[in-house]
Amino acid sequence: MQNLFDILSLPAVFELNLKTLEQSYFAAQRQWHPDRFIGGTAELREEAATKSMLINDAYDTLKNPLTRAQHLLELQSIVIDDDTAPPPALLMEMMELRESIHEAAGEGPTLLALVDDVKTLATECTKALNAAFDANDYKTAEAETLRLSYLGKAMEEAHMLLYRAKAAHAEHQH
Repeated sequence: MQNLFDILSLPAVFELNLKTLEQSYFAAQRQWHPDRFIGGTAELREEAATKSMLINDAYDTLKNPLTRAQHLLELQSIVIDDDTAPPPALLMEMMELRESIHEAAGEGPTLLALVDDVKTLATECTKALNAAFDANDYKTAEAETLRLSYLGKAMEEAHMLLYRAKAAHAEHQH
């Protein structure tokens, strides 16, 4: 497994300064952008294209707290994916949250309040992840990463319902 932090010359930590991440990304791209190697050998052009793709992948992965946490766990040989079974308490929490979201589907203000609640839960989850990774507590980091993944899905669902409500409202206006 390739360490994406190394590609951007960054420490492998959960709490990243996004400005520093961006600066590291642009520095790496300046060094390996394929346009710089147009006159080079085929091997060098291919190496630059490969490294440029790796740099893009590293940046995209590390700028998102969920994928950053998943990568940090993968570096510890802990893989969280769609096949990872959530603990029953997390399942219950998410079922109740999604039920609340669906019940509020026709009520814009209630649904917006739920979106704010999910954002707050995600922020708390991110803080817990930072503390867990700082303490090398990978069991807690695994649980919080899984929770953040489910919160993201709930947020997507709430946003889709908001979008549908706005579209239905706009349709009734015409």
